Amino acid sequence: MSDDVWSDLDKVDQKIIEILNNNARTPSKEIASELKKSGHDVSDRTIRKRIERLEKSGIIKGYKAVLTDVSGINEYQTILMKLKPSKSLDSIKDSIKEFITKLDNYLLIANMDGEWNMLVMIQVDSGKSNTAQKIVEKFSDELIDYRINVVDIKDVNILNMSLLLL
Repeated sequence: MSDDVWSDLDKVDQKIIEILNNNARTPSKEIASELKKSGHDVSDRTIRKRIERLEKSGIIKGYKAVLTDVSGINEYQTILMKLKPSKSLDSIKDSIKEFITKLDNYLLIANMDGEWNMLVMIQVDSGKSNTAQKIVEKFSDELIDYRINVVDIKDVNILNMSLLLL
């Protein structure tokens, strides 16, 4: 949320958003009780009306479930790829995307501007062979350079992130 939008909200709305951000399932009575502790005497009915107004105005865009990593795997790899310049660069990118999106453990694939052309993030399963290396080997003829990095991601809703970034 931009600083302008945040500063336009009164202290009660800001506190409601803060409470809902910590737990979107907080009942309006509990929010009213929290607000009373901080010197704002607001009924739970008023809280519900304010939440409804915040939703209608688009300040609150929705609620989400934050999932635990049910698979127990929280090790990831990123692959940065620099592709050989060619007239068919878009078709090469498309074939790479097509291959990677069929993998069980991919989280995201993105085109990039600058030194690197593509970014791939995959979940690593220590029991399986090295997927990142397989990707690099499959497309070695199209690569000038690549980097494989291990990424440790904790307390991030990976499922939600991957759906947003794809």
